Amino acid sequence: SNEATQNIQFIFFNDTATTEIYTEQIVGSVRCVQETDIRAIDRKQEVPHDGAMCDLMWSDPEEIDGWALSPRGAGYIFGGDVVQTFNRQNNIELICRAHQLAMEGYKVMFDEQLVTVWSAPNYCYRCGNVAAILELDENLSKSYRIFEAAPQENRGVPAKKSIPEYFL
Repeated sequence: SNEATQNIQFIFFNDTATTEIYTEQIVGSVRCVQETDIRAIDRKQEVPHDGAMCDLMWSDPEEIDGWALSPRGAGYIFGGDVVQTFNRQNNIELICRAHQLAMEGYKVMFDEQLVTVWSAPNYCYRCGNVAAILELDENLSKSYRIFEAAPQENRGVPAKKSIPEYFL
C-alpha cells in the first residue's frame, strides 16, 4: 500500500454490537476501533432501555447541530459537527455503521465522514428497500454492492424439524 493510505482509519459499528466489536487490523490500515469505554460495556446481554449499550445501539446521525434525544425513544441523534469532532480527535476518516434502515442500501452523510450500510433487503418483507455491502479495494477506495431481496417464488421455507421423541 502507498504512503497516502497508511494513516487512514475507519470505525465500524454494526448490528453485532451486542456481541462483538473488534479491535484488530483487518486490511492494510483499515481497522475497527474500540475505545476502552466500549470495551467496558457488557455487550452479551439484551439491550437495556437506557445507558451506554442502549446509546451505542440506538443513536443515529441526523442533519442537526450537536446532540438531541432520539425519536426512537432510546439513544440520541447527533449531527455532522459531532461526527467531525469525533473523527478528528480519533484520527478517523470514516465511521461505517448499520442498524438504521437506508432505503437505497446505504446513506453517506457529513461530507463522507459517516456512512450507514443496511444489508437487509425488503426489511421485514414490507419496506421495499434494497441492501448494500461496502467494499474496500487494496487502495481503500470504497464501492457499494447493491442487491434486492430474492423474489418470493425463489425463497425456500425452512424445513420443520421433527419433535424430539422425548417430548412425545
